[in-house]
Formats: sequence, C-alpha cells, structure tokens
Amino acid sequence: MKTFLVATLARYVLVDAENETQARELGQPALHELYADLRERLGREVPINILTVREATTEEIELMKWHNEMVAKHQQQ
Repeated sequence: MKTFLVATLARYVLVDAENETQARELGQPALHELYADLRERLGREVPINILTVREATTEEIELMKWHNEMVAKHQQQ
C-alpha cells in the first residue's frame, strides 16, 4: 500500500491506497469533508474537482503527521 496525495486546486488529503484509482475513490469523501466550511458559508453543495492524484512525497507525509499531532494537541487543551 502507498500513500497518495489527492488534491483539488485549493485543498488536498493524503490517503493510503493500492493504486491511483483507489486513491481517487478514497480521497473524494475526505475532500468533501474538508469543504464543509465552504458549503456552510455558501449554503449549497460545491463540486469537488480532483485535479491531482499522485504518490505523496516523504516531506508531504511528514508534514501531515506533524499537522495532525498539532491539531490533536490543541484539541486536548
């Protein structure tokens, strides 16, 4: 299994998948979740247009791990 970056023009997620097709399928609902704030602000659905699906770099994976740790630490306070 590999870690893939799945991205729209403005937002991205990292997903573990066997291939790009599976990464796109797993990334779609994760990106939909990230766009909840925009849907709420606009009061309507917004299209999720995936533009990039590729293997994530080591740096991108490490950055996401760090980000998740910081979010978890902040939520504990």
